[in-house]
Amino acid sequence: MKKKGLALLLALTLTATMVAGCSKSDNKKETKTNETQTNETTDNTPAEDTATDDTNTAVTDTVVGGQIILGDVTEFNGSFIEGWGNNGADAVIKELIGTYPSFYGTAELSKEAEYVYNPTVLVTDPETTMNDDGSKTFKFTLQQDLVWSDGSPITAKDYVGNLMIYASPEIAEIDGSNVAGTTLIGYDEYSVGETEVFAGVNLIDDYTFSVTIKAEHIPTFFEAYASAVTPVPFSVYAPGVEINDDGNGCYLSDNYTSELIKEPMTSERYKPTVTCGPYKFVSYDSTNREVVLVINDKFKGNYEGQKPSIEKVIMKYTEEATQLDELASGNVDILFGISGGDKINAGLDLVDQGKADYATYLRNGYGLLAFHCDFGPTQFASVRQAIIYCLDRTTFCSQYTGGFGSLVHSEYGLGQWMYQERKDKIDSELNPYSYDLAKAKEVLEADGWNLNEKGEAYVEGTDTLRYKNVDGELMACEIQWASSDNSVAQLLATMLPSEMEKAGMKLTTTVVDFPTLLNNYYREGIDEPQFNMYNLGTGFTPVPQFELSYNTGKNYLGDYNTNFWMDDKIMNMGFDLIKTDASDKEGFLDKWEGIMKEINAQVPNIPLYSDEYHTFFNPKVQGYYGNDTFAIGYSLIYMSVSEY
Repeated sequence: MKKKGLALLLALTLTATMVAGCSKSDNKKETKTNETQTNETTDNTPAEDTATDDTNTAVTDTVVGGQIILGDVTEFNGSFIEGWGNNGADAVIKELIGTYPSFYGTAELSKEAEYVYNPTVLVTDPETTMNDDGSKTFKFTLQQDLVWSDGSPITAKDYVGNLMIYASPEIAEIDGSNVAGTTLIGYDEYSVGETEVFAGVNLIDDYTFSVTIKAEHIPTFFEAYASAVTPVPFSVYAPGVEINDDGNGCYLSDNYTSELIKEPMTSERYKPTVTCGPYKFVSYDSTNREVVLVINDKFKGNYEGQKPSIEKVIMKYTEEATQLDELASGNVDILFGISGGDKINAGLDLVDQGKADYATYLRNGYGLLAFHCDFGPTQFASVRQAIIYCLDRTTFCSQYTGGFGSLVHSEYGLGQWMYQERKDKIDSELNPYSYDLAKAKEVLEADGWNLNEKGEAYVEGTDTLRYKNVDGELMACEIQWASSDNSVAQLLATMLPSEMEKAGMKLTTTVVDFPTLLNNYYREGIDEPQFNMYNLGTGFTPVPQFELSYNTGKNYLGDYNTNFWMDDKIMNMGFDLIKTDASDKEGFLDKWEGIMKEINAQVPNIPLYSDEYHTFFNPKVQGYYGNDTFAIGYSLIYMSVSEY
């Protein structure tokens, strides 16, 4: 098969769409094409704007049977409910079993990459009220035939309970994330324990509840998303706890404590027993790095009423070097989000041989070097800028992607509708940080990295390492890199350390497995941070979340703000972005463009590339459907398998 790279693809179209699978006899489809962390070189996260393929429609009368094996080079962390990081492999499982906000939400991600009110869950769209103080209330009435996987009813208590647990200080006490409902009235006071009442959340009856968004967050560009709530099995997470509402907002009974929820939520985190997605959790084998799911016969359907037909799903860790061999031999059935020219070309060879089919789409994410920006040399923009000047990103991108990718210069992906709308300005106006050792030295000198280990003037050619006087102490310009063991890291290791050394910096590399990398990246169980820099990949949520990912509030650090970014400017720009009126598309794009420029200037991360992703799958997989937004965790329910 002729290997068509991204340059040709972009010449034909720069909108990417929902794609169905291609076989050997198919022409490659140039069709129109949200944050999980992955061990590059694959990703499996929701991405941005898409359009449906007319050949795919929801089918609710399904014949159930068969098994499918999903392969992923990202190792599981083993956390399968929300609140403890977002490893890419774990995220797929959470989507399929419904512990991620994927199914049964009041709003759900559609195939068109929009959040739409969910008629499977709601009797009607919410009743909305503009209040005198400028806030807006959304009143939801639930369908009364929703049940959990164990057959128990899903009620308004489970939706309200999500907010009451995941906004409470008690969940933070057991190292979980307590940033649910941040835009709702009363969150600020409730989340820090100033009050027991969450004023913006009301439990009206068994199947009716409401949420009220603060005036400062109205209007909002993504209203269905902003008001969306998903259920949790409240009686499982918080056994014996009651939710009360005297008309002024919800509050929990006095027996609600961190100790009460710690044991059941920890148990559910590692082995969920009561869920609402299309599949149920069966087991996780940490030795073989494999998760087994079976169909949830209680699942009512997604927002279209679509139900799964594949009876059993196995997801397993696959080695990067042998993943395509496993596909060829039938040990895995789908490899999704394949990145990198060598692997893509090898996969297309399997298509030529009749051993695989494939789909291709532009990525809603990117590969990056991520910095922690609150300690050590990488707290200084000059050091981050110097590092990017030391890396020949053009050569790196070309060698790694083999033409199936392109350089990006800020926090965007090729598949994002915002980039596609503003491509010309983004490509021409952002600093490309072209390889320039002289510039790297210049920015370091200008910021005071001009001393040696004795505190004397740094002399190039004599001294090997730059120092800076920081609060009366000498700080060495030495960067600690937590590196995964993959082709991206291996290529970086041949290109970056020696160039940094020429500029007077030192890069110390520690190769770790991916779960260890993520624990340090999120600082889960880490008392003293060790690493300044991480190589990984990320996929963007369909709705931009700069107000969260750059939020300097303590509750957000590590959970959303993984750079530990401590300046409010990008956060405030993010709040302004989502507050754009839904009718003002150009205004939204102007604000997004401004954020891209600010991130480009500050370099909290080094963008490496964004890709033309390929998914390769066994020909027994029928009706392949999806892209980097409506990813495998959402789209698997549209597929079936033959020969079972």
